[in-house]
Amino acid sequence: MELSDRLEKFEKLVSNEPSNFLSKLEYYRTNKKWLDKSAMVAVNVLEALKTKGLSQKDLAQKMNVSAQQVNKILKGQQNLTFETISKLETALETSLIEIIDFKAANTTFDISNTEERVNSALRQMKKAMPNVKKQVVVYEKKIALIKDQKKTPLSSPFKNS
Repeated sequence: MELSDRLEKFEKLVSNEPSNFLSKLEYYRTNKKWLDKSAMVAVNVLEALKTKGLSQKDLAQKMNVSAQQVNKILKGQQNLTFETISKLETALETSLIEIIDFKAANTTFDISNTEERVNSALRQMKKAMPNVKKQVVVYEKKIALIKDQKKTPLSSPFKNS
């Protein structure tokens, strides 16, 4: 293929219209957080539709919205309101987002006796699940090795002269 042929093909690909790539990029950067969350909701809705054997049209009817609205939601580009999320959750009989209670999130937990509680849990696991015993034994050996390493002082690789 000659250079003139390549240039001709290239010119056919080039548009006279100005590109809006930079404005789209700026929009994405500005709205990245909610766009990412919207995309996650879209994926969860698609999985729920597949699991329940529902179509987009079925979902639209259950939500009492248009099929176009459901299509926009499933593209993950829709800034969803709590009302829309609630309609989705009701129609799909599932939870799509979880709002954490601020008070519960800032609660402090007592971590004293942690080793004792872990050992108690391990004993309960041994009794309840015999097929996990091997994994528990490996875990206990690892804990013992870590304890031994903490007890032995580090020796210097250099000799004192």
